[in-house]
Amino acid sequence: MAASLIAKFRGSLLGSLVGDCLGSPFEGEAHIGRTHLTNYFNQILDPNLKVPFKPYTDDTAMTKQAALSLIENKGLNPQDMVKKLANEYFHNPKRGYGSAIGDVFFNLRMSNYEDPYGPASIQFKGLGSYGNGAAMRVAPVALYAYHHYAEGDRHDVAPLVRLVTDASKITHSNKFGYRGAILQALAIRLALLLDKDDFDTVSFTNELIQYMADMEKLDDPNDPLDGGKSFVSKLEIVKKYLNATEEPHVEDIQKQLGVHVSALDSVPTAIYCFLAAQKPLERVPVDNKFHRCIQYAISLGGDTDTIASMAGAIIGAHMGDKAIPDQFLVHSEHAEDIRKIAEDLYEASKHAAYEVRVGQAAR
Repeated sequence: MAASLIAKFRGSLLGSLVGDCLGSPFEGEAHIGRTHLTNYFNQILDPNLKVPFKPYTDDTAMTKQAALSLIENKGLNPQDMVKKLANEYFHNPKRGYGSAIGDVFFNLRMSNYEDPYGPASIQFKGLGSYGNGAAMRVAPVALYAYHHYAEGDRHDVAPLVRLVTDASKITHSNKFGYRGAILQALAIRLALLLDKDDFDTVSFTNELIQYMADMEKLDDPNDPLDGGKSFVSKLEIVKKYLNATEEPHVEDIQKQLGVHVSALDSVPTAIYCFLAAQKPLERVPVDNKFHRCIQYAISLGGDTDTIASMAGAIIGAHMGDKAIPDQFLVHSEHAEDIRKIAEDLYEASKHAAYEVRVGQAAR
């Protein structure tokens, strides 16, 4: 039985939080022992053991502020959103932020946030950041836009793409950075629209491939900055893995899909973890799909907190918050605050206006 819509909102934001908190202790590790990881989750699930509390990282800090900005402004106001993100950073800069984002926030504050897009656009000699920072915080944007694409043409993703692009470019102006956020938002969107527990994972992937192919078809294939890379090619690898008779080796996933901080090498991986978890996994022999998804994402190593967070946002949007083991939430920082934010975002989304892309004061 499909979860209610408000349960899906809670599931997506809480799923993102849980993936972030449970994945952060393993960030940067190339090889994570299966027994070690299994014991880690068994300890978390045992209510009789006193397991250290798991704090969230910059992933949740930014997601929380993005959601609050959408709620308070009844839509996207880039100046307000980037100011909230920056204030959060300056309030607690030791949440695991990348070094480059601090420069963006510092320059924004120095200019009194006059141009919310300017500092990000000049980063890296004008190329902008291609990291996964916009994708990791995009879940509230995808949730906020729900009523538009649920009540309109299912295949009309243009309003969502515009909204995500505007919300992403305040920190990530490189096309791989903001397109990674678009892909993550599209995956959350499709998960929200799923009305049954079982679905065709290959068809899900094909729909994402079509959307991204439409985006990439105008790109110059000979652009040396692209290096022949694309989200479509990554999603084709996802489909190959889904169609395979055996689970891919971790080393193959690390090499072909990637487990790094770039959006290109992490967003498709998170989507794959969500889709792979729909069936039993030899590497994670547990029955609960949400648990399976998060543990599998962490088992791949690399940017474990962000990949698990993005995967958690997708599977939470599909299954709702009741699918999340209670002990996962007990050990995740500020779970009740995130639950309340998800409920407020649900209420705000019912009154969203989509003709106005951004706040009036932003342009």
